[in-house]
Amino acid sequence: MRKFLCFAVLLFVCGLRAVAQDNPKSEFFAGYSYLHVGSPGGTASSIPAGFNMDFTWYFLRVLGVTADFEYHHKNDYGPGQSATVLGVVGGPRAKARFGRLEPFAHALFGTTRVSLSYISIPTDNDFAFSTKLGGGLDVAVGRRLAVRVGEFNYYHTNFSGGAGFSNIGAPESGAGYHQNNFTFSAGIVLRSHTCHLIHKCSW
Repeated sequence: MRKFLCFAVLLFVCGLRAVAQDNPKSEFFAGYSYLHVGSPGGTASSIPAGFNMDFTWYFLRVLGVTADFEYHHKNDYGPGQSATVLGVVGGPRAKARFGRLEPFAHALFGTTRVSLSYISIPTDNDFAFSTKLGGGLDVAVGRRLAVRVGEFNYYHTNFSGGAGFSNIGAPESGAGYHQNNFTFSAGIVLRSHTCHLIHKCSW
């Protein structure tokens, strides 16, 4: 009886480890990104040319830490003017797994850089604190591959009056001025399983 109980416990423990280790320990996403620059920045302009990359390490089954990089560029941002937007943010991400459907949500914080050029001559360059709040849906198509069908974020930036996202005459930095932007991304997710599914249980 004692040997049977030990055997049952070992099987149960190995089963739990197999289930836990079937979930990705890390994920890398790369894909297309669309940026809408919103009020009260005043431009109400979209920047459709962009890409987004992020890396997430899961220290728990449903909870991880994400580092996110975003790039957008538009040649006709204004008369003779082009704009480049670079964003680097990071923070916690929670992800549920319902079979192949994997919805997630995150809160990411960091900085955004806006560079403006007039007829290819740099005219403005500014950094600002930024926040991305949102989430999306991944669909697993294999153990190591998923498709991000969509990720939507509220993208809050705090540029001063001289920055490319702000109106002329807007308050300077520190006066509480901000911009309500939005992003949409979609692409491919590569998943890494650092542990094997099958373990040798000895007793």
